Amino acid sequence: MLATDYRLATPDLRIGLPETKLGIMPGFGGSVRLPRLLGADSALEIIAAGKDVGADQALKIGLVDGVVAAEKLRDGALAILRQAMNGDLDWKAKRQPKLEPLKLSKIEAAMSFTIAKGMVAQTAGKHYPAPITAVKTIEAAARLGREEALVLENKSFVPLAHTNEARALVGIFLNDQYVKAKAKKLTKDVETPKHAAVLGAGIMGGGIAYQSAWKGVPVVMKDISDKSLTLGMTEAAKLLNKQLERGKIDGLKLAGVISTIQPTLEYSGFDRVDVVVEAVVENPKVKKAVLAETETKVRPDTVLASNTSTIPSASWPAFCSARKTSAVCTSLTRCIACRWLK
Repeated sequence: MLATDYRLATPDLRIGLPETKLGIMPGFGGSVRLPRLLGADSALEIIAAGKDVGADQALKIGLVDGVVAAEKLRDGALAILRQAMNGDLDWKAKRQPKLEPLKLSKIEAAMSFTIAKGMVAQTAGKHYPAPITAVKTIEAAARLGREEALVLENKSFVPLAHTNEARALVGIFLNDQYVKAKAKKLTKDVETPKHAAVLGAGIMGGGIAYQSAWKGVPVVMKDISDKSLTLGMTEAAKLLNKQLERGKIDGLKLAGVISTIQPTLEYSGFDRVDVVVEAVVENPKVKKAVLAETETKVRPDTVLASNTSTIPSASWPAFCSARKTSAVCTSLTRCIACRWLK
């Protein structure tokens, strides 16, 4: 895509260079063309963080040249081609910056790359070589033309691809895709929950409540402490504000999502929930007591689940009703669900 002279997008576009999240860096000219297309600052922000941007932001920074409805995409592309053929658009001038060194003064270069290195040090740390390697490669290639810069990119890319970090991160990505595909298949005929609940607020409970609300499932968040409920709501609001900053939602959507999280000190609303996720302190006695009490507050077909990270799954049948149980795993750290069956 970066090799083209003009780019059109649809409004639902999400685009970026995620390679550093996989322990590698953009190859095939990605780290060469993007800085020359967008400028160093915008390109470094996208590449070093492996982030993506939406259509409006892509248009703003120059990653695309227009945003049109999906049904008008072909006509829009043909219109640009005709303008280029007729000389109304100077495609040669548009292409030229991608063939040349970056247009940065020494002071501008020093500022851009120093800031980028600082950002990488703060976010990625010293154990992830890909982001800092990408930044240093772009810095070294800034004074070079395209062909020389491509050679330098290749020399940086190949060693990264053979690191343990790359193997591990690619493995995580592939396993994540496998789990998502399998989960989608397993839940194909499962009814989507209409209401959910979280036992225990705080940062963990707030994060779980956010995930439920974000997916459109209203959630009750229960705790025995007002302070913990406040912390949970603060965490949910923080996560939603990140979506706002990324341009994925607007203020109206944020307010709508946060309003579907109901903090409470009581079990009000638990009689209508389809699933309950326990996220209380990692103490088996406490968890057992909380789940035993919760069993008396929910419907017989409600799923009880736990976000435990320390208690073996084999222990969970003793935590729930003596009736039949079945264990399921979710994307939480470990989630063992006890579904009551008649």
